[in-house]
Formats: sequence, C-alpha cells, structure tokens
Amino acid sequence: MLKMSKEMKEGLISQGVDYNTALERFMGKDDLYERFLVKFLDDENFSKLGENIKAGNVGEAFKCAHTLKGLSGNLGFDNLLEEDVRIVEILRSGSLDGVEELYEILREKYQKLCDTIKKCE
Repeated sequence: MLKMSKEMKEGLISQGVDYNTALERFMGKDDLYERFLVKFLDDENFSKLGENIKAGNVGEAFKCAHTLKGLSGNLGFDNLLEEDVRIVEILRSGSLDGVEELYEILREKYQKLCDTIKKCE
C-alpha cells in the first residue's frame, strides 16, 4: 500500500497530475486513489500499445491507447493525456503516421510517473 505523503502528492503534481480533481473522482478518499495508483502499475495497456504499434496492428493499438486514455483521465494523469489523445486520434483514422514518435514521448512520461508511484509503495 502506498503512503500518500505530502512528497508523493507534490511528486505527482510536479509531473502534471491533476491530483485534486482526481481525488474528487475518488470521493476525497486518499486510500481509494492510492489503490488505483497501484493497480495502474499493473495495467498492461501501455506495454501492449507499444507491441501493437511495432507490429503494425492499428486496431489493437487503438484499443490499448483508448483504454489508457480513460485510465489516465480518471486518475488525473493530464501529463499522459496530451500524447495519448493524439495517438488515439491517429489510430482512429486507421493510420500509424507519427505514432511511434508520440509513443516515445508518452513512454518517457509514463516511466517517470510509474517511478514516482513505485517510490512510495
């Protein structure tokens, strides 16, 4: 279980996480939000997105990116949404044009965010 310390909150916020809005979605319950942060670490949509982009599987990549967009939105991960929304829209059109570059930007932000969450486990 995470310890939602002031440092953890500040770490999330410094990475572009809309902590306060996300907490409202979780009825103001830090412990509930923390549980979903931990579950996010186990979600495979990000890695499967990369695999499907590499394989050229637009349909499956779209599903993964769209699910990741929903998770990111619900958890207040505004820092991930910018690239992910762009990826979703490109994939929705049936294309992969520019997706690999956006995925690399998303990957850096994703890894940094996961590292922050893991530090507080």
